[in-house]
Amino acid sequence: MATVAVKQPPLWKVAATMILNPGAVLKQAMSKVPWSFSLSVSALAFALFFLSTGLDLLRTGQKGVPFVILITVLGALYGSIGISLIALLAWVLCRAFGYTHKITWAIAAFGLGYSSTLIYALLGVAFSLLFHWKTSVAFGVTGVLWAIGPMTATIKSMTKDRLGISILLATICSGLLLFGWSMLGNI
Repeated sequence: MATVAVKQPPLWKVAATMILNPGAVLKQAMSKVPWSFSLSVSALAFALFFLSTGLDLLRTGQKGVPFVILITVLGALYGSIGISLIALLAWVLCRAFGYTHKITWAIAAFGLGYSSTLIYALLGVAFSLLFHWKTSVAFGVTGVLWAIGPMTATIKSMTKDRLGISILLATICSGLLLFGWSMLGNI
């Protein structure tokens, strides 16, 4: 009897699918996505989002170029270390509900959830540079909020579809995400 090998789609397609159908990615492809790729998605997304914020403040004369560089680096760190810590917290809390995936799966799923943020942030920086628009709120915030859906789907998968616990944990993780972003925004 012959076995059929299932071809893994390219990582960029998995990331794009995570935007509109995170449940399918979590069930079918997540175990094959390297956590390093996923964290690079979230790190780049937050770096570009914070770059957009820095450019807005530079354009209004409130901050200088060194601040733009600093905030961009902090965004990359937040997108990698901050998202990893939030994923770690969710993983630890979900262990009480029988969650059995490895921590690397959780980190990869959380990181890849910021695919939409990456697209919004990239568009925001492009519009900022091309048209001199202030884009951090319109593009950046929208991208971050859009990523809460995949985060919720990830947590729901981690709690074995226990809706009440999923909502509670998603609220905690989303609140921590927004709190950390707020703390960095007040530099």
